[in-house]
Amino acid sequence: MYEEIKDRAKSLEKQRDELLKELKKLNEDYKKGKINEDTYKAKRHEIERAIVEVMDRLAQMHFLMGET
Repeated sequence: MYEEIKDRAKSLEKQRDELLKELKKLNEDYKKGKINEDTYKAKRHEIERAIVEVMDRLAQMHFLMGET
């Protein structure tokens, strides 16, 4: 069971990293004028909510592994 939790934590870390890359690209696209402000705000909110969810699950996995 510990290995499953550890694997899930690694998967969540990868997901978090991908979301952070996506957020960075979104910011760059907005600064370059490739997307309008409404699209930017909506997509940014969506990505930020996903990051919060992933980080919450990741914190749970670390707790289950005995890491605090």
